[in-house]
Amino acid sequence: MWFRALTLLCLFLLSQASRGQQKAIDVPFDNTPVAGSPIEVNGTLSVRETVLGNQVESQWEENIVAKNISNKPILLLIGALEAEGPRSDGGLRLILDRFFSPDVIQPGDTLPLLTGSSGRGSCCINPLDEPHDPKAAFRLEFVQFVDGSSFGTPASAKDTFASRTSTLLALRNLNQTYSDQGEQKFLSQLVEAHGPTTAVIRWTAKEKGTGAAIAQLREILTMAKKHDQMIGGQQLPK
Repeated sequence: MWFRALTLLCLFLLSQASRGQQKAIDVPFDNTPVAGSPIEVNGTLSVRETVLGNQVESQWEENIVAKNISNKPILLLIGALEAEGPRSDGGLRLILDRFFSPDVIQPGDTLPLLTGSSGRGSCCINPLDEPHDPKAAFRLEFVQFVDGSSFGTPASAKDTFASRTSTLLALRNLNQTYSDQGEQKFLSQLVEAHGPTTAVIRWTAKEKGTGAAIAQLREILTMAKKHDQMIGGQQLPK
């Protein structure tokens, strides 16, 4: 009984000490290049951890950037940030798809992968265990260039390719609805649409009006058709 009470007291004191410390811990970032990789990734990370019993709360500060070091524009980039604090996990999967955007990642372009801060929480740790050495790296999974060639594992992009198809179908339906049934039906359908691309069009409709939203929708459809032709026209329904 006394032993159990002593253990609980130790855990309480440890959690209170951890709550009070919360110092920013620098997380070393391994930017060792992968042979043949079309991108170069660099960055800095730090983490503040608070241990509460068997739970840990972490606040990550991230500034990770990627540079296109190939001689081709990039249409799609998929990878994962693998990051560990002394007791926390800061890992995150990243997908940058420019299929519906005119802003592809040109050779020499540098773009942010992760910037700012983010909070995480996890369970169930043993606060008496020795903390890990913090470390971080970016693992590239797949890159698709605008000419249809690629680097990495195509299976990693399976869900992204499926999302492109469903988004294109939704955009075509919205455009057809406007042509056949008019503004009110279009706006009603737009409100119910899901996904980041339709969310952008919905914002335009709210802030700039239906005419601007329709123009934007048709520009996006034109860009998608252009990119589909450039990569071989094999992924999207006609």
